[in-house]
Amino acid sequence: MRPKLTIPAQIKDMKEAGISFDIVTETEAKRFLEYNTYYFKIKAYAKNYDKYLNTEKAGQYINLDFAYLMDLSKIDTYLRKIILKMTLDLEHFLKVRMLADFLMVDEDGYDIVHELFKMQPDLTRAIEEKSNTSTCNELISKYKDDWAIWNVVEVMSIGQFINLHGLFYSRNCFKDSYANMLLPVKMIRNAAAHNNCLINRLRPPYSRDINASYDLRNELTQRVKIPPKISEKKLAHPAIHDFAVLLYLYSRVVPNLTREHTYSEIKDLFNVRMLKHRVYYAKNEVLKTSYDFVAKIVNFYC
Repeated sequence: MRPKLTIPAQIKDMKEAGISFDIVTETEAKRFLEYNTYYFKIKAYAKNYDKYLNTEKAGQYINLDFAYLMDLSKIDTYLRKIILKMTLDLEHFLKVRMLADFLMVDEDGYDIVHELFKMQPDLTRAIEEKSNTSTCNELISKYKDDWAIWNVVEVMSIGQFINLHGLFYSRNCFKDSYANMLLPVKMIRNAAAHNNCLINRLRPPYSRDINASYDLRNELTQRVKIPPKISEKKLAHPAIHDFAVLLYLYSRVVPNLTREHTYSEIKDLFNVRMLKHRVYYAKNEVLKTSYDFVAKIVNFYC
């Protein structure tokens, strides 16, 4: 078991691990750890850096200053905020599209919800339990025994909605439903919503195996002009893959007027803010190549 470390002890621990304080002073680092983040979280970004293996510095980080960790943590925060905005937009307009498609088919709106509840017996209770905490408690009380597709979507989590969305499009044939691409959206939305680090480990081993869809791979190869081998390598990273899927779907589902402001924010983040301290990462090939890959996709869509 690791001992509890005071902030001065955290600084000492980092220095012993080879992290320097040449750009940011120890006093500035202490202030950042006290008011902006915490040790376990910011130290996670060090996983993007190599350690010495066979020298007297074995086990210490190579070319890592605390300023680099600060910058990565800030960039990650900005990225999570944009992802949350994008996933909220996407979820809304997926509902708009599904309910518009629903009006064109022979569905009464009730049978499909009954089928979903049969497939997922715990779903009814999960929705009704929200009545104690959700702002939708009046809606739940009114419709809890009489749910239809057009009102149940108002009280569903993104994961529950994705299941309903998949069921609807499996029962009805429409072009470009994107139902098979929504799990990555849920994954990255939940990570952002829970303030999980996204760019803390940009090299293997990764947290899960990725099987990128043919549509996404084809898009990156044919339209974005990224060589297949590079796409395959970079899309193996879950956060990079999920963000690429989010950009792909956002460009197809969300209307132009809604997209414009978000695209401006994304471009500013990738083309201005992320490059503010590019010198920090000049010797880190993993960070540089990962940035180049995602920035190319961003600038294609935005």
